[in-house]
Amino acid sequence: MSAPVGGNKPVDAGTRVGANTPVVAIVGRPNVGKSTLFNALTRGAGAITSNEPGTTRDWLEGTADLEGTGITVVDTCGWGMKTELGILMDESLSAVLAKADLAIFAVSAREPLQEDEMRLVALLRKSSLPMLLVCNKCDSPGDDAASWEFARLGLGAALPISALRRRNLAELTGRMSQLIAAGPRETGEDRPGLACVMLGQPNVGKSSIFNTLLGYRRSLVHSEPGTTRDPVKASMGKGKDKWEIVDTAGVVRRWKHAHGALVRDASSRGLRHLKGADVVALVLDATVPLGRQDLRLAQEAVGGGAGIAVALNKCDLLPPSDVVRLRAEAPPFLAKRFPDVGRFPMLPCSAVTGESMADLKAAVIELARLRRIRIPADELADLAFKWPTSGRSWRVRQTGAAPLVFAVDGPSGVHLGPRFVVNRIRDKFGLHGVPLLVKLWRDGKEFR
Repeated sequence: MSAPVGGNKPVDAGTRVGANTPVVAIVGRPNVGKSTLFNALTRGAGAITSNEPGTTRDWLEGTADLEGTGITVVDTCGWGMKTELGILMDESLSAVLAKADLAIFAVSAREPLQEDEMRLVALLRKSSLPMLLVCNKCDSPGDDAASWEFARLGLGAALPISALRRRNLAELTGRMSQLIAAGPRETGEDRPGLACVMLGQPNVGKSSIFNTLLGYRRSLVHSEPGTTRDPVKASMGKGKDKWEIVDTAGVVRRWKHAHGALVRDASSRGLRHLKGADVVALVLDATVPLGRQDLRLAQEAVGGGAGIAVALNKCDLLPPSDVVRLRAEAPPFLAKRFPDVGRFPMLPCSAVTGESMADLKAAVIELARLRRIRIPADELADLAFKWPTSGRSWRVRQTGAAPLVFAVDGPSGVHLGPRFVVNRIRDKFGLHGVPLLVKLWRDGKEFR
């Protein structure tokens, strides 16, 4: 048997998890190595791993090819943490089990059988799911004897494995194949029509907006900053109207505290999702002054080539007069600092009350459309005809979309900067909120 190959790109999320492929959920107590096993099965490093219990807080999906069958692998949060956040995580696990086809119950060879594991088995039995018991952290044959104790769970003998060293993974995948009834694979017609990334500092309400847009609770929401650690992907809609939305961890500038390494890793993973995004929804806390970090994140979004919409969240906590002032003052303030995208949507909103959530969704759809627009050549020619000239007209061509790229060939003796060209194209065709790249040519050679 060969181990599966795959990646950490989710197939789907939320109530649609595994809509087109069998779903394998990895479950267990905190810190038994579920995320390491997830990374091993999906051949990626999509899940953050550490020795701190409760590192994974939202479920994370990845894909794998299991002997010719496409499957969705779900890394779940650790079960049984006796905290307010732990209760939310347990509820999240129940939602995953409702959609799963197989559960891999992971235990650790380095700890004895726990009472929480007995309770978790009882929960799993209620779901009638097929179960595979694996004893992780058996790095060598000498560790295998520790797996015998877990026969008391009533799931048969535990398979000793080491996710970190990939020991006995071939045997595991063989047993998985025997229990999974192959389901239909995801088709190209079901790929997302647009990709949107939620970006912002910790505790600004990204996950609340994410859940509101989806219409159900996909990300955990808690008052503790940094609740989200792994980027959480979810889908909504179908066909060309399908979205892929990514809820990222709050991005901070400094990591000098007890969880510094985790925060740094979570922040960097979130920023990596900007590559390939059609639109970035930058979430700001309307109750606090705009800071340097907010401006830096806006620059990250613009630099990635995506359209940008700004959600000024928590406006339900402000007096109405302050909301009116925000609507008037915030757009020109940010537009002046980011001229590359012109006037971009800036929406005072509230994830709690739902205010402007429909407007935010509409703005994201419109920005994705503008980013992919193709402008007819004759309309570009009409625009350039009015520009300053000395005996020869300008020639403007669109050479790319998503992001938008234009090539401009100007007459000798006439010097116009890229800003002039960008502003004329943007204002003529209403291309606000999306970056434009202009390449200037003269005498057949690119010079700027």
